[in-house]
Amino acid sequence: MATKAAELGVIDAIELLTKDHDKVENIFTQIEQGVTADTGKELFTKIYHELTLHSIVEEQIFYPAVAKNPQFKDLLKDAFSEHAQVKQQLGDIAYLEPGSAEWTKRLGKVWKELKHHINDEEEKLFPKVREAMSEKELKSLGAELEEGKHTKLDGDLLSMPLGFAKEEKKSSAKGK
Repeated sequence: MATKAAELGVIDAIELLTKDHDKVENIFTQIEQGVTADTGKELFTKIYHELTLHSIVEEQIFYPAVAKNPQFKDLLKDAFSEHAQVKQQLGDIAYLEPGSAEWTKRLGKVWKELKHHINDEEEKLFPKVREAMSEKELKSLGAELEEGKHTKLDGDLLSMPLGFAKEEKKSSAKGK
């Protein structure tokens, strides 16, 4: 199935992951321009969702495919560690008041760390992967990533940070 999708012009894995990076950067740029509690909550939920989908397919599909080549061992070790840090920080931020000074400060720290991670991938890992894999392999892998993001993972479970999910349950219980 992934091969057919690759033949139909699916972008390669590196292009797909880079587009994900760009999407997250755009959301952080919106936050940096200032947010209200409501827009902060909406943008944080988008960031959480995008980063969750991205990290899952990266960790479950892209990194294992790349790990077949031992030259990537150290870069992948760092990438997994950086993903874990960001996940922890986003979980903590989800309990803060969106748009508050502490929320903004912590999200700024996450963005700084994410920029480092994105730079490592785009400047160090991706060029080496592009050299090590054929275009056909990269397109096939891109199709797998796309399929993984949209058919297996893209649901309500990943759409809302835990702190927001608890808040939604409380407000819906009050409405009944």
